[in-house]
Amino acid sequence: MQENSDQSAISSDRKAIIELFILSFLSLYVELLIIRWMSADIRAFTVFHTFPLITCFVGLGVGFALRRDTIFRDCLPAMFLFAFAMKIANFVGVCFWGFPSVASFQWQKLVGLMSQTNWAYLAVFALTIILLLAGPFAICVCIGARLGVLFNKLKPLPAYCYNVGGAIVGSIAFPLLCYFGTAPWVLLIGAAIAIAVLLLSNKDMKLNIKNFAIIAVLIPIFLFIPEQTNKPLIPELLEASPDHTVLWSPYQRLDLTTFSDLSDKSKPILLGLELSANRAFYQYFFSKDALKSKTIVGLRLPEVVKKDYDLALSLNNPKSVLIVGAGTGQNVSAAVDAGLTDIDAVEIDPVILQVGKRFNPDYANPNVHAICDDARHYFSRCQKKYDLVNFATLDSHAVSGLGSSVRLDAYVYTRESFKQALSLLKPGGVLVCSFVAIEPWIDKRLVNTLTEAAGYPPVMLKGITMGRIFILGDIAKNNTVVLPAGYSVDPIVGGGSDFLTDDWPYIYVRNDVVDYAYLLVVGEIVLLSLYATRRFLFKEQDPSSWQMFFLGSAFIILELHAISFLSLVYGSTWITSAIVINGILLMILVANAAVIKFTGAFARHPFVAYVGLLASILLSYFVSSSSSVLHIDTGMAALLTFVSLLPMGMAAIIFANSINATPNLSKSLAFNLFGAVLGGLLEYLSNYWGIKSLLLVSAALYSISAFCFYKHLKQGPPSESTAPDPPAPPTQAAVS
Repeated sequence: MQENSDQSAISSDRKAIIELFILSFLSLYVELLIIRWMSADIRAFTVFHTFPLITCFVGLGVGFALRRDTIFRDCLPAMFLFAFAMKIANFVGVCFWGFPSVASFQWQKLVGLMSQTNWAYLAVFALTIILLLAGPFAICVCIGARLGVLFNKLKPLPAYCYNVGGAIVGSIAFPLLCYFGTAPWVLLIGAAIAIAVLLLSNKDMKLNIKNFAIIAVLIPIFLFIPEQTNKPLIPELLEASPDHTVLWSPYQRLDLTTFSDLSDKSKPILLGLELSANRAFYQYFFSKDALKSKTIVGLRLPEVVKKDYDLALSLNNPKSVLIVGAGTGQNVSAAVDAGLTDIDAVEIDPVILQVGKRFNPDYANPNVHAICDDARHYFSRCQKKYDLVNFATLDSHAVSGLGSSVRLDAYVYTRESFKQALSLLKPGGVLVCSFVAIEPWIDKRLVNTLTEAAGYPPVMLKGITMGRIFILGDIAKNNTVVLPAGYSVDPIVGGGSDFLTDDWPYIYVRNDVVDYAYLLVVGEIVLLSLYATRRFLFKEQDPSSWQMFFLGSAFIILELHAISFLSLVYGSTWITSAIVINGILLMILVANAAVIKFTGAFARHPFVAYVGLLASILLSYFVSSSSSVLHIDTGMAALLTFVSLLPMGMAAIIFANSINATPNLSKSLAFNLFGAVLGGLLEYLSNYWGIKSLLLVSAALYSISAFCFYKHLKQGPPSESTAPDPPAPPTQAAVS
């Protein structure tokens, strides 16, 4: 009988381990899916990833703190309602709304009710954001509730290792699926199938038939709601037989509209294409046939575009050119037409590059070398010299990491980046930077940054279609620029100390205004979070709970800093985020193994890890301040990665050791999740103080955590302690 009982216990543990691993994979997978879908398909969240992120944190924390899993059976309806809300948002036009911010430029001008500074719009947006985030919150509550029960069946630290293992698989699988262009709704179906299998395999989980009846009623409505697509920026192009396709790249949603001349239906002629990124206009490409077409009556845009793209090539008669932000290849075509024999075209988005190769025949020219890379990363490793370096209206509608405020193009426009680009010029070479600034303060900031990099002011022109065109090189320094007809030099608008650096690369952010609209939305999110956590947050707590709270808030800040800093090392690519997340998870596994092996030593010297943590944060701060990160080899890159991730390894040791020391594990670990919400909001401080400041903020939060831990040890164990509860999933403290 005893043997049968032991075998039954082993079998039960094995099932719990398997389900814990799968659900840990799904928790991270679904969190990343929510952030990707909302940030790509709803314009307001394109840059402000923080709000879907902290919603997931609050949901997981609330679910974990429930200490029961009956709500897990509602996970499938919650997933469907999230997808349904996204569909409705598309239908009513919410997808095209901008975030109400007066400090962050978002590449669109909103008018009327939808003005970013309009109080009526702010009120409508504040209500809408609750409805949009309700689905992600409900999904994470359901998953968190089941995770909590599974953890409670196993020993804490081994269970946490299984949890991290599942998260590692999720952090690898999800980016790969995104790389292959999988649409978010397909990714959600995959997660829903996995959840359904877990529900059906659990004999104790009674499914709620009413929820499935609701889904059955809503599915027909869901299927017949039409999707709104991006309309061409130029209305006349609607006359040219547009064909619309939605593509998904590792970074963003892309709306591709092609225009053809169908006057001879037996031989349709491609006139060009328009590309939108994350619901906003991104770029054109006009074919050579567009110049001859009579389909678009009275529209001579292709001719005007050609003049702007030919301008850079007329300044010093180059033979070699580096084009960064090559996109679909309008600059490439101009270089081929001008007879250049060495054309390097750099584009970060592989899907945009594929579109260019598909529709632009000049990409197949033997003199053209297409390179899929981040422009700044290419500057750091390039060994060639060029007659012309052309910043080809390079801009971005996406950020470098989930939850980060740093856009993909941010490090391309810093003082250090322009210095690197200038170092790639041959004697007599020219650097041309085209940029659609729109706002005068962006013009001024670019002028100041270029002046800081070169040591002399650029020549500034007003392009016909591309906003401002800035010129550096000997011809600008010596004031010998010869311009084609139709162009003239604009007066310099620079002055002051407002320029971009690698520590403050926020080209689209104003740091001289109070962003009251953003702060009001943040206040709403904070109040909703406090309301959702009121049952756990406002009761009298042991200091160990607050220790875990500040561990969570500091950890997320460290992670976001690591993503931003390592973007300089590896480029602002999707691979960088994958490296950081998996590096963190591996650090956690090593930390757990160390705590399991040396439990006694950590118990006798509880503050050693805190001392090591603060020392490692200071080391990372001074390393990130060094200009040596601009020119590194493979060995140095590995060292910088280790130094950046080391603080999180030390923090993971403290986290694992605290699991064994806290008297009320359930509430303390819920606090860890809720603390991550505070950390996600504090990341915005880097917009004012710089990226390095995040390390100092995390050090301050860890110091508060250490003080709470000291108070807990001084207070001694409580007279009564509750039964141990499971540790939270790594999504709350390890990955964003």
